[in-house]
Amino acid sequence: MSNALAVAATTATLVNLLVQATPNVTALPPDKAHDEGVEEQLNLFLYSLDISAAWRNADPPGLPPGETGPAPLPLVLRYLVTAFAGSEVRAHALLGAAMSVLHDHPVLGSDEILDATSGPLPGSDLHQQAERLRITPAEVPLHDMSDLWSSFSASFRISQAYEVGVVLIDSNLPRTAPLPVLRQGPGSDAPLAVPAPAAVLTAALPSVGSVAVLGATLRLLGTGLAQVTSARLRSRRLPAPVDLVPAPAGEGEMRLALPDPDAGIDSWAAGVYDVTLTTQRPGLPAVVSNTRSFGLGPRITVAPATAPAGDVTLTLTCRPRLRAGQEVAVVLGSAAPVAPTATSTPADPTQPSTVTATLPGVAPGSHVVRLRVDGVDSDPVRMAGSPPRPEFDPAVQVVVT
Repeated sequence: MSNALAVAATTATLVNLLVQATPNVTALPPDKAHDEGVEEQLNLFLYSLDISAAWRNADPPGLPPGETGPAPLPLVLRYLVTAFAGSEVRAHALLGAAMSVLHDHPVLGSDEILDATSGPLPGSDLHQQAERLRITPAEVPLHDMSDLWSSFSASFRISQAYEVGVVLIDSNLPRTAPLPVLRQGPGSDAPLAVPAPAAVLTAALPSVGSVAVLGATLRLLGTGLAQVTSARLRSRRLPAPVDLVPAPAGEGEMRLALPDPDAGIDSWAAGVYDVTLTTQRPGLPAVVSNTRSFGLGPRITVAPATAPAGDVTLTLTCRPRLRAGQEVAVVLGSAAPVAPTATSTPADPTQPSTVTATLPGVAPGSHVVRLRVDGVDSDPVRMAGSPPRPEFDPAVQVVVT
């Protein structure tokens, strides 16, 4: 989603697009727009902001299962494009050129938004919004258009209205991040749920724990897996997909060994991955399965192990290393995620990234620490005892006294 600069970032991006029609583009009210000293001019005026009914009560995009959070502010922006020129014929030609530019850009790309905002609005993150911004011509009745111009005491000029949306502005209210459930009921173990057989890849699950990590094994469930020759993993944080060879593990299951944390520290990235399976039979084209997603959590260390009550500053190491643009947060117990005060990735590619965060008002007790990277948490659970049972790993806890 986006911060409060999203509305201004949208206007700046549209102005940047309209420069393709004429270099003189303004974003002013109609009564102040026309510059008599300019031969040709386009003006972009934001005259209305509406709430998108489809997104009004929706959960924030990317919210992990089991968490709750306030809905984003979903805005549909309404703009008026007006052309000014020395003659009406030239003004009509200029308006047609502007409409042609917007017609050729029905969806605003992240690169277009970043190019338009990196200078005037460096704090904008609209280009990272998952929901794309769409430009749609709007039909405004003539009397409504006339009323709009009359309200500015300006002479009516032929114009075209557009809707741009949806802009999703993050809420500043905190989210809740409950800890994983260790067992169902006192002394009971949760049942293992296996999907019904299917002719496609049905699930990609960690073999141990609640999230996949480097050095562990990924379970691939489905049917028709006996002839699979390779698995392809894709992440938007990696420049190229990763191909691995899975191993059979019984009827309807394969195992995919993820690289050691030290081997993959710089070549992998925490976050969400898509996995597909490829079957290559001799003399036949390769057949690619459907896609399933899984989360790769970071492996972390936490320091210090003990701290006095109050504001607690923690330093975490992260494997694999953080990449530019990744969203990072520290979660203490069931409290709301806290943005880090500093992150650092050393030049040495064999060294982990470090994350520093100050957590306010921590009460005495033992608190589980998680690192969230691109929406995927580190795994705070380990298997211990005989028979093995899940418990919170003491290595990722901080004792506050």
